[in-house]
Amino acid sequence: MIIEKLNIKAFGRLRDYELELSPGVNIIEGENESGKSTLCAFIKFIFYGIPAKERAAYASWSDSRADGSLTFSVDGHRYRVERSLTPNGERQSFRESLQIIDLADNSPCHKGESPGELFFGPDADMFAATAFVSQLGNSTGGAKVAEGIENLLFSADETVNTQRALSKLDAARVKLLHKNGSGGRLYELDTECAELEGRLANALKNHDEIAKKESKLADLRKNASDNSKKAELLRRKLSQFELRTIARFFKRMHEYEQQTAELRQKIDASGAPDPELINKLRSESERFASLRSDYDAAEAACADDSLPPRDPQLDSKLDEYTRRGGADGINAEYSTLKSKSSAFAFGAAATLVIGVVAAVLPFLLPSILPKLIAVIGAVIAAIGVTLFILSARSRSAAAKLYEEFDVDTLENELAARCEAEETAKYAARARDEAKKRYEEFIANLSRELGLTGASDDDITAALTARLNELTSQLGSAESLKAEYDKSSERLGEMREQLSRYNEADVTAAVDMSIDISDIDKANYNDMKRLADFCEKSSASLGVAANATEKELAGLYPVSENPAKLSDRLESLKRERESLRAKHAAYLLAYDKLVEASENLRRSVSPRLSADASKLLGAVTGGKYTEVGVGGELELSALTDNGTKSINFLSTGTRDAAYLCLRFALTRLVFTKCAPPMIFDESFAHIDDKRLAILLRIVATQEQSIILTSNSRDADAMRALGEFKLIKM
Repeated sequence: MIIEKLNIKAFGRLRDYELELSPGVNIIEGENESGKSTLCAFIKFIFYGIPAKERAAYASWSDSRADGSLTFSVDGHRYRVERSLTPNGERQSFRESLQIIDLADNSPCHKGESPGELFFGPDADMFAATAFVSQLGNSTGGAKVAEGIENLLFSADETVNTQRALSKLDAARVKLLHKNGSGGRLYELDTECAELEGRLANALKNHDEIAKKESKLADLRKNASDNSKKAELLRRKLSQFELRTIARFFKRMHEYEQQTAELRQKIDASGAPDPELINKLRSESERFASLRSDYDAAEAACADDSLPPRDPQLDSKLDEYTRRGGADGINAEYSTLKSKSSAFAFGAAATLVIGVVAAVLPFLLPSILPKLIAVIGAVIAAIGVTLFILSARSRSAAAKLYEEFDVDTLENELAARCEAEETAKYAARARDEAKKRYEEFIANLSRELGLTGASDDDITAALTARLNELTSQLGSAESLKAEYDKSSERLGEMREQLSRYNEADVTAAVDMSIDISDIDKANYNDMKRLADFCEKSSASLGVAANATEKELAGLYPVSENPAKLSDRLESLKRERESLRAKHAAYLLAYDKLVEASENLRRSVSPRLSADASKLLGAVTGGKYTEVGVGGELELSALTDNGTKSINFLSTGTRDAAYLCLRFALTRLVFTKCAPPMIFDESFAHIDDKRLAILLRIVATQEQSIILTSNSRDADAMRALGEFKLIKM
């Protein structure tokens, strides 16, 4: 690539500044703070833009803009890149504009692409670490640049980071399965599959039980419904059979009513007396005879001579017995007499003993005292005799009392007398009641016959005559009467049987659309029992269905859907198999990527080492011809004292070594298009001899831009060949 022209409208301290460059070496001289580093930053800005954190530093000092263009040619094509950053309002933000113009037709091209990455390949960091050598920036950036080189060589894309890829592969592997096997998605899937398999087994068991119970429940409900419907149908048929039977019974009753009315009309037309009147008179005649008989029997009972005659003496004795309290009074009186007799006997015995003692004492005691005692003893003896007499009288009175009043006999006689009196009273009451009934009946009958005040015999004769007369008149219509009586009796029975039914309701309830041809009087009870059986069966089946439903209600909450569990399990197994394959692929990819990365690093280091050694050997006049490049691009050199880190050498040698490494890196990294090499005060620490050698190497590049604050670089180049000198 050849940069032809720079047009800086506003960038840092530079404003409206144009600069034309030539192929080969371009040396730009300027004093310190003249804008050399700003010019370098502008080139990087055009190709890569400015990071947000650096925008304020490179915005125009006058209006905070960054604006300009760069014209270059590459592979026979000429382009102009226009880029600008404009402040966006009062906030610390910018609006960026970028265009790549194809100068063949002045048309925009490669819209949305970064010019640096489009034409060079590597990103801004790689560009700055290789082709863009700023002040105090001869070193390359170590591990980061080494990593970028590896990425570029590995995938042709510096942003595709091998280490990040390995980290992502390892993270993806760990995400699937931890190294100890106790974590990660595969571990979770194994655990979940095991759990689901157990749940599925239980679900299948419960599902089978539920299916059986649901089938049983369906059968129970169907059978219950069938029995209920059958019972309902039978009930309806039985009800219709009953209603139609009752309706027919009403019809027959009306026929009997008509028949009875017609017989009544015939009897009335025949002139025969009313059978009901005859029946009434006959009943009254029979009633009269019965009442008369009852009255006569009651009179006879009152005058019954069969009752025993009353004994006045016995009645007097019974009255006395009753007055003295009956059996209880006599017994009490007897006990009193016996007690007195015993008391008198005891007193008599005591006085006699005292008297005997008194009679004996005179013979034992001297003087007058014995005489006195003898007198007292005689008195006491007399008292004892008196008490013996009283005791004997009391015993005699007690014996006479029981002799006079034989309690058992008198009690029987008293009971017999009471019974006779009650019988007589009952007979009198019965006679009075019979007489009352008889007299009331006679009074009513005499009024009916118009014989008020007539004698009983006249009334009886009149009743008999009237009855005989009517019976004689009825003789000719007896057959009609018998038929009428039979019809009336049957009609009464039918009315009694139908009294609890309303004919209008029965007629309205009859539904002739219901077929009852299979029910008759013979099988009515069997059909009724069948309806009862169906109802009970339906109820029993309903109870069983409810019990089964409760069992299912207990199973449903704890039962899972086997189909869902199976689908979930299969889905997890498929995911597990897929992830197992992916895990194996991750392991394989990780191992292969590590192997490839190591192989690539082993192949890159010798190439960089060879190129850097060749360049450094030329710069140092063959003193350092072997340069080692480490994994992080750290340098070492073979010295007389063995291999030493480049940091142990002089500053000039170290800078020269890193410049040589940059040349080697540029050749290695920029495979699409080699960018111009930009050196900003990069040779300040290198002696003149080595500077001349480095400039000779720089001159081999397609285009190089050297920015310096002195004329030493230009003086050295004059001895080497052509170059373009630009004064700022």
